[in-house]
Amino acid sequence: MGRSGGGGTMISKFLTLTVGLLAWLPLLGDSVLSVGGGSGSTGDTITVPVNLENDVEVQGWSFGICHDPLNLALLGAVDGATTLTVNGGGPPDFNQLSVEADGLTVGVVISFLGTSILPVGSGYELLLVDYELTGIPDVAPIVATTCFCDTLGVPAVATLLVSGGQSIVPLQECGEFTIAPPPDFCLDMVCEGGTADASLSWSECSTFDYFLLHRDGELISMFDAGIFEYLDLGLDPGSYFYQLIGVVFPDPTGTPEVLVATCEVQIIPVTIATIDPPSGHYLGGTQLTITGTGFLAASDTTVNLGGIPAEEVTVQDDTSLTCIAPVSTSGIGPVNIDVMNSLGSDSVSDGFLYGFKRGIVNGDTRIDVGDPVFQLEWLFLDGPAPDCIDAADTDDNGMIDIGDAIYVLMYLFRDGQPPAEPFFVAGLDETDNDPYDCTP
Repeated sequence: MGRSGGGGTMISKFLTLTVGLLAWLPLLGDSVLSVGGGSGSTGDTITVPVNLENDVEVQGWSFGICHDPLNLALLGAVDGATTLTVNGGGPPDFNQLSVEADGLTVGVVISFLGTSILPVGSGYELLLVDYELTGIPDVAPIVATTCFCDTLGVPAVATLLVSGGQSIVPLQECGEFTIAPPPDFCLDMVCEGGTADASLSWSECSTFDYFLLHRDGELISMFDAGIFEYLDLGLDPGSYFYQLIGVVFPDPTGTPEVLVATCEVQIIPVTIATIDPPSGHYLGGTQLTITGTGFLAASDTTVNLGGIPAEEVTVQDDTSLTCIAPVSTSGIGPVNIDVMNSLGSDSVSDGFLYGFKRGIVNGDTRIDVGDPVFQLEWLFLDGPAPDCIDAADTDDNGMIDIGDAIYVLMYLFRDGQPPAEPFFVAGLDETDNDPYDCTP
């Protein structure tokens, strides 16, 4: 019996102690106390609210807010809209706000007599807090936080809501501040010359307020933000130096940032200097080398002979190209040569001569045994006539007969004399002592 009575006493004492401890501990609730955040650059001031969403009627509250002292500075705080009117349209009966360098504390009793409470609701603005962003990021942004804390003040102020005389610990949401690194101002410009115009384009890392463009030290244009190209038209041949000055005001009241990008262009017109060889067979196939300037000014350089596009145009460099002469569509005689691209052109009047070669009569551009055979068939077997009759007068004696075919055979196989000019180089009949013509 005594043992039993002793055990009951111990259990009774334990229950009494446990109930006492539970009565001392605050209750956990579902109300939410949150502090806002924001983003900006070093030196910016951001005002954030402390808001309450409560699922119970509230008679008062207390909390402390700590912040990251390395990246944030607490400038001050004022009562929020809810706090200013919570007590029947006026402020609380007790309202203590303490602002220190390392944080702030708040203690509020809405009404000593219990005549006013904060009803269940959301979006209640309890406090407005000003922070300065003091962190200086390098490349990546800095993320700094403000959170509710129970370590400020003596004694320390706890984060609590009071409802029905009971202390309730609300859910708590921290604030987050993002401090962006300073703008990375850069300005790059690309310039491309041509035959008469210069094309300029540029890019930026951050937006500039405006640009100034100089050519050889002279201001030629000014651009607002958002313009990234310029075409400088009608330039004379020569070298031109461009400066693009970008101006931006990071702080409207401060000193602007100024960056300069430069480039140099050459204006080289399309010109024709030499054409080698200056003549070729009317059947085409002659490889020409043309020198001049501006051939690389654009990638679409072409060559025309007498209005007919040349074949296999190959631009060697800005001053030299090769091509194959096309078949003449106008017989023999001089034709214009044109070199052109999308940026310019040049033309040489009578720059190339289409001619013939004596002894070559069978429709190609090479003399061989086929030519005398073709001529004999024409003379004696009713074969087709040569396109160029004058070429059949191999010895240029003013007569076309079997002797012309024999003349070619002797040249080819018996070390005979070559045909009369034009032979080694295609050309025209300069003697004009025969009735024959060359009208292919």
